[in-house]
Amino acid sequence: MPDPRKKIEALIESLEDLRLHVGRKDLVVGDERVNPQLFFLLANSCLRNRAVLLYGGMGANKTTLVNLLGSSFLSLSLGAVEDLMVTGHPEQTEEKIVGFLDPRQWSRSGGAIDMLWTPWARSRWKLINEINRFPSGKQNLFLEIIQKRKLSYAGQVLEPGDTCYFATMNPEFSATYPLDEALLDRISASVPAMQPDFLAGMALAEREREVYDLAEELPRFSSQEFDALPNLVTEVELSPQVELAILCLLRDFTLCERAPGFDKTQLSGTKPSKGLCHDCHYFNNPEVLCWQVDDGLSDRVRQDLRAFCRAVAFLLDRDADLEVLRAVAPYVIWHRVTPSSSMLNRPPYYGARKLSFVAELVERSINRTLNERGEMNLLFSRAADGEMNLAVALRELSYYDDPIARLDFIPALERMR
Repeated sequence: MPDPRKKIEALIESLEDLRLHVGRKDLVVGDERVNPQLFFLLANSCLRNRAVLLYGGMGANKTTLVNLLGSSFLSLSLGAVEDLMVTGHPEQTEEKIVGFLDPRQWSRSGGAIDMLWTPWARSRWKLINEINRFPSGKQNLFLEIIQKRKLSYAGQVLEPGDTCYFATMNPEFSATYPLDEALLDRISASVPAMQPDFLAGMALAEREREVYDLAEELPRFSSQEFDALPNLVTEVELSPQVELAILCLLRDFTLCERAPGFDKTQLSGTKPSKGLCHDCHYFNNPEVLCWQVDDGLSDRVRQDLRAFCRAVAFLLDRDADLEVLRAVAPYVIWHRVTPSSSMLNRPPYYGARKLSFVAELVERSINRTLNERGEMNLLFSRAADGEMNLAVALRELSYYDDPIARLDFIPALERMR
């Protein structure tokens, strides 16, 4: 079987040569610069049962790019892939999305109930186009599908198997609805889709044939090659530094969520911006992250960070090191948190550059884990492994003015005494 990575490289070159995707290379991974919109979609195509959301204005090549990749990976025509997607609008019914009962059975008595599942329901490549045009009730349908990995209707259950999920989202218009927070938490990565700039517009103007004709020239993957991609990604190993940095990153964002879990009725507010952290020793410390966002991160974030670090490293044919984590983490986190308005409204963010703000928080966490927390992490690991006296380790850790040491490491070791 040919190397699927080489075919992906050929696919990237074809998209550029045919002027089917011309985007800015804003994603920096070590010494390489790539287009985040394209690479996160490719990474998700190499994974299974994860979802990537493209967010941006109309004409930013969101839907077309997903369908072009689907045409290549599924070895179908672009028109056939477009028939697989569902597009949001307020009157969209569940029957049009999932399927309906076969009306031919109504004339016969007895027997099993037959379902006519839609092509979207049966496909292992699912695009939810303009997801924020679906009302909240329909959004719950997608939440259930992504969570349970199966569809149910009229007592019938369909399990399409391991699936690649994609969604697109336009800015708020008169016919859009807020995206449910639980659904957002199950979206693995969110990527801004930018409008073509001047140079991209000139390149697109050179396209002389229709997209449908150009799509036929893209490389095609066999079903064996497409199915082999997840296993190839799994073979990419994460370094111990990356594993540690991911755990510390989650804790840095989540430590403030402990207090509401004990007794919300006794708190002045259940979020940092509502007063939860105002009396905290770490409040207003720019090096501490938890008070700067109102939402903690679930364990799904850890799983998504590990998966996308591996997938992006696989695509770039490099180690899944800290440089990959620095590049990937902001896109996995930014749509799941609500930054403190007092912090986000400051320059250079001015209330609008949320992704850049989260990227700065990620950078601080990783740098602190590598530098200031080095000895602290070693103390904890040695004590947890029984290589060091617990009392000595507790005394040494008490000297560190770090929230992870005080709220994670010390309580954990005290429970081991």
